[in-house]
Amino acid sequence: MKILNTPIKMMAVFNSNGNIQPIKFRLEDKVVTVEKVLKVYEEKIVGNKRLVFVCMHNEKDIYELKFEIDSKIWYLFKK
Repeated sequence: MKILNTPIKMMAVFNSNGNIQPIKFRLEDKVVTVEKVLKVYEEKIVGNKRLVFVCMHNEKDIYELKFEIDSKIWYLFKK
């Protein structure tokens, strides 16, 4: 996996019970659909809380998406 850590435009569902479900995001000029979320965990780096989503696309491509809770910015961390 290649580390990118670049901000992305993301479409996600925020449920009333507090769960977040990523749907799709824009990577350069193409739209990548999140087919399955493999793992979700929380990390805290230098006081910034982030939710990390390990996602699958096309049953083989793995992406690591991070949602920074304070700034509400999505990042594509690993591709």
